[in-house]
Amino acid sequence: MICISLKAVAIHAPWCGHCRQLEPVYAEAAGKLKKEVPALRLAKVDTTEEKELAEEFEIGSFPTLKMFMNGDRKTPVDYSGKRTVEGITQWMKRRSGPGAPTLDSVKSAAQFIDAHNLTVVGFFHSVDSDEAKAFKEVSLEVTDVEFGLTATPEVFQEYEVKASSVVLFKKFDDGRADFLLPEDGKLEKSNLTTFIAENSMELIIPFSQESADKIFSSNIHLHSLLFINSTVESQKTLLVQSKVVAKEFKGKMLFIVIDVTAALSHVLTYFGVSEEDAPTARVINMDTAKKFSIASEDLTALNLSCCFVSSVLQPYYRSEEIPEDWDKKPVKVLVGKNFDSVTQNSSKNVFVEFYAPWCGHCKELSPIWDQLGEKYADHDDIIIAKMDATANEVEALTIDGFPTLKYFPAGGKEISDVCCGEKTTNFLKWTKSTFITLSPVCLTADIILTITRVECKSKEKRRPG
Repeated sequence: MICISLKAVAIHAPWCGHCRQLEPVYAEAAGKLKKEVPALRLAKVDTTEEKELAEEFEIGSFPTLKMFMNGDRKTPVDYSGKRTVEGITQWMKRRSGPGAPTLDSVKSAAQFIDAHNLTVVGFFHSVDSDEAKAFKEVSLEVTDVEFGLTATPEVFQEYEVKASSVVLFKKFDDGRADFLLPEDGKLEKSNLTTFIAENSMELIIPFSQESADKIFSSNIHLHSLLFINSTVESQKTLLVQSKVVAKEFKGKMLFIVIDVTAALSHVLTYFGVSEEDAPTARVINMDTAKKFSIASEDLTALNLSCCFVSSVLQPYYRSEEIPEDWDKKPVKVLVGKNFDSVTQNSSKNVFVEFYAPWCGHCKELSPIWDQLGEKYADHDDIIIAKMDATANEVEALTIDGFPTLKYFPAGGKEISDVCCGEKTTNFLKWTKSTFITLSPVCLTADIILTITRVECKSKEKRRPG
């Protein structure tokens, strides 16, 4: 007989896309926990069948994960970990475990620190203090690092700690990082969590599926990426030079190394880098999505440092070559290199679809967009166009979803966002019924007027509004 002491429940709805995405991950995590820790189990509830449960636990979004301990349904714990197999299993094990151990001797502290690649040790005057309690709460949330705490003077002395603080020990780079408590002695959990996240990564972070989550969730949004071929010894030496710069800009910029021989083609495509380009470097501002290029001859510690300090880097934007027949069909083909010359033509109203080749909504829209192009093919003042936004970029535009439809009125008037992603369904409904009456859900009043006037009074060549 198995005594189940702790259970996590996924509350879902069959129609929810995020629920369907989580389902195989959740099932794999359930199997792993059943095998490794039989007392930990995962379960799920379909809210279309169990509406009373959804009301009892005030479920407002899907999927929602809650943990129930020892049969207590009054105070479940909301899941706060990563929605991955490893994230779910680590979170469950941490919650069900004994908690951060107390290191009451120099020997036990040394053994604990030596046993792990990353350890976070809290040095407090009492393991029952408010600071220690906050530390223990953080240890339940940050599950990819081992936590311990001590109030033993000999351990303080051994690790040269003079006052209450937290030390992150790591078997790379400088070996440790110290988090000093403020003068009032209060430990803010959010500040400690940020400290751990920023200092648990290497100065030069090898990019992988495992490290990607830490990189993208970091509070540091300026990233430098060094692309090298790991099979070329001379390129590997660039890591040493980059580490000098990484130390200088620690806390301001993340430094990431990408092996062009690894299975990371999607990353190379995004930055417009080929295997032959290595060694090369790129910088990206995650807030603006602007990318900057650093020439291979500038990949020295001194030049890199100068580039970052003086802000001499200029943004670059990817573009395919202009097709020879880009304007031969009713729907014109735009790329980065001809985008401005077409959309900024003072005598043309330009309607552009920004698409991704793999996007289902884009494929559904494609034949209708072709029909729209044919309908307006003989109008001198309107252009129907499309651009592959996965291979081409424009300085003034940020495309957040696919397909995105934007209208560029003649005369340099304000660009209008028509619709994006799943909202394109409204546009599809309109185009299937008529090319004149536009859905106000997607289209602004100005665009409705524009295309209606073009259709009904094209000779007048009126402008929106």
